[in-house]
Amino acid sequence: MATHVKLTVTHHRRPEHTHEAFMKWIVEEHLPLAIPVFKRCGVLSYSLFDTPAAMNAELKASMGGHRAAWDYAEFDCFIEYTLKDVKNIGEFLSDPDWAKSIENQEDWVDTSKALMSIGYITPYLLESGEAVNVPGL
Repeated sequence: MATHVKLTVTHHRRPEHTHEAFMKWIVEEHLPLAIPVFKRCGVLSYSLFDTPAAMNAELKASMGGHRAAWDYAEFDCFIEYTLKDVKNIGEFLSDPDWAKSIENQEDWVDTSKALMSIGYITPYLLESGEAVNVPGL
């Protein structure tokens, strides 16, 4: 059973920045301005999935014999928003403080490569180890 809306966005850093500097910019400069907006606008959670190139290279090397045809992520991070409702996206995008939180984005993010997706979350295995929403379990 779907419980919430999930919005995801991938980000690639601009080539003049290192991965580490890019992640530091997101965490130390962008998020302190963005989190209050999220809290006001119905964002239930925000997660930053850091995808360093070295980890992806190791994964690709170790999985090569099992999944040789698969592609591996080349973006720097994957952002996950959990929302009460799709309308929450418009609420935070139209908030004047959101504009302030992304005013330096073009200096850091190659927005031409961003990939967005939206859908519904259905949990099946919780962090507690409990299986839910699985018939017969």
